[in-house]
Amino acid sequence: MVASASIKMDELLTNWLGSDAVYESVVRVIENLKSESSNNTNANTNDGRDNALTTVDGRPPLSPKLLVIKQQQQQIKKRPEIPPFFRPKGVVENAQHGDNPQNPPPSPPKRRINSSFTEDQTWDGIYMANREGGGVSGGVGGGEGDEISKISAHEYDTIATDGAASAATAGQQSQQQPQQQQPCIAIRARELFQELGVFPSALDSVEGLPPNLPAILYQYERNESTYHKDTDDMRLVPMERFERITKELCNFPTFFHKPLYDRILQLWERHITSQQIKLPPLPMVTFGMFHYFWDTEMAPYDKDERFFRLIKQPTQEYITRDDFFPYIKELLSDHPGLEFLSDHAEFQDKYAVTVITRIFYSVNLCHSGRITVRQVRKSDLLSVFQQVDEEEDINKVTKYFSYEHFYVLYCRFWELDHDRDYKITREDLLKYGEHSLSHMIVDRIFDAAPRPFESVDENGNVVKPSRDYLTYEDFIFFMLSEEDKANEYSARYWFSCVDVDGDDKLNNMEMRSFYAVQLHRMQCMGHEVVPFEDMLCQMMDMIKPANSDYLVVEDFLQDHCSQVAGALFDALFNVNKYVMFEQRDPFLERQKREDEFDTDWDRFACIDYNRLAMEEEQREEEAMEVDWVTMDEEEEDADEYNALGLSGSSEAPF
Repeated sequence: MVASASIKMDELLTNWLGSDAVYESVVRVIENLKSESSNNTNANTNDGRDNALTTVDGRPPLSPKLLVIKQQQQQIKKRPEIPPFFRPKGVVENAQHGDNPQNPPPSPPKRRINSSFTEDQTWDGIYMANREGGGVSGGVGGGEGDEISKISAHEYDTIATDGAASAATAGQQSQQQPQQQQPCIAIRARELFQELGVFPSALDSVEGLPPNLPAILYQYERNESTYHKDTDDMRLVPMERFERITKELCNFPTFFHKPLYDRILQLWERHITSQQIKLPPLPMVTFGMFHYFWDTEMAPYDKDERFFRLIKQPTQEYITRDDFFPYIKELLSDHPGLEFLSDHAEFQDKYAVTVITRIFYSVNLCHSGRITVRQVRKSDLLSVFQQVDEEEDINKVTKYFSYEHFYVLYCRFWELDHDRDYKITREDLLKYGEHSLSHMIVDRIFDAAPRPFESVDENGNVVKPSRDYLTYEDFIFFMLSEEDKANEYSARYWFSCVDVDGDDKLNNMEMRSFYAVQLHRMQCMGHEVVPFEDMLCQMMDMIKPANSDYLVVEDFLQDHCSQVAGALFDALFNVNKYVMFEQRDPFLERQKREDEFDTDWDRFACIDYNRLAMEEEQREEEAMEVDWVTMDEEEEDADEYNALGLSGSSEAPF
């Protein structure tokens, strides 16, 4: 049968090749190719040399080699269509995808595309000027600042951020018309400093300046430095006017202006000290100081690394808990949604601690207490800071900053901390969630659960956190993990607790030991008992681990396990949630998936906040009723006292 099919194919090919139409078209194509090749050979010897010496729009002439390549590309485009049967293998595919070896390869994708800039970020616009063929433009300033900009421009800057532009070829980019670009940073900064700043000669109009400032500025005027060459470089901007520069030029949130201002002063002082410049540090930011700060801390880096370098200390390579406090303090004094806390300093501190702890919970997955630049890039930290700066309702920023979430966390901690020592013991934690947790998991929380921060003694030595109690920060880690088990952070938290032997594998023996306590509790509460084998089979079918003998933390991080991982942990140590899972209503589960909340924690915090608010209203109503009853009793006693003639004078005897 195969032989007969091949014979029929040969007959069809023979008939097709023998047709007059195909033969004439092939002959015509061959003759056209021969005539074009002979004409192009003569043209390359003469026209190529003449055209190589011509210029267009004042630009330098192209090299002859480049002209030959362009002519070959034009010849390829003008070739007539060849019947598919006569094309060499691979020609059709290459023509469709534009992979001709004579064309330039596609430009590589931009690094860190979500954190890059569409405009040139060098001080004088050097990168954009060079890219457009205009050479290095003479801008504001010079010397060391220009050299830094030249070195760092091509390495870090980017042209576009969308995928289409990054995938375009170099030839397509050259054919596109140049988009209208904003003025360079130097021009925009000078305009803002002219609008917001003051000259040294007009300092009398500004209040609250240091008395020695005129003397310091006089020394800067006499000793010309790299960043202070003329009077414009000496223009000063007070701290209270620095908000627009922070937002419009540096792309930081508005409430960053005071810490940013202090950082510029700090880095300038280090600069003049390291360079052995005999000038005193300035207490106010000048245009020249901002120029230096931009060259060293802004131009070489993208958005995420700028944010990282501003938050951390200059001598460190990571962010610690204390580094966030100045920024949260400014948020508390600046945000309209937190204005009511201005008279409650204690709760301002607790709110700041809550926000910082939530940041470390979500960003610092290794729970080392140190956030690296890589972790900042992988997180949404910068975008959330920008969101809270623009959103007037603080409760709409559910990531990190919501006051309602802080209220729920702190009130739950306050309910368990009966002796008010800001420490949760094992007995206190057993009462959480109406005694829903088993004593075995409570012991593991105290012994093995990740702790967010390490303490430091008086000598500066790192002290491991005590395992005898939970601090408020430790309780935040616990509660966020307990009420939302459908994320990577809580999965890692609970896996470290359930992994008793610490081999990064959760085997059947470990799960059986936890579930045995659950069986006993379900029997005492009168619930239907589910055997361990049935529970484990159900969970394995939902999780689908790579190895059926044990579970690893990566099994819980699969896409289909976002809602399933919590069910296994609840089955092992939270009897109330496990019973709810077994008796769940499909209609309620569907409503839960379609509601307005993004996470289980957002849903729980909203419900619990409403509960706490109702309880607070009831307490206030009861207190008002008690006050009214007390006032009525006092009035009755006063009437009886007056009736006996014992009232006397109403004034104090002394």
